[in-house]
Amino acid sequence: MKHYVCTGTCGGTAETPGTCQASDCNRYDQPLKECECQDGLHAQILENDANHQEGSRSTE
Repeated sequence: MKHYVCTGTCGGTAETPGTCQASDCNRYDQPLKECECQDGLHAQILENDANHQEGSRSTE
């Protein structure tokens, strides 16, 4: 079943697309990611987001 996940600190989920609504989340007001996992763990979405964040960090 398709659902939407916040990849920020809140880990929130929603049944419809939108943005994170948790004001204390580091991804507040950012778009939720579409997920189709069946186990509720959102592993593919969370792993892809972690890899993206790691790759976008610059070294000084």
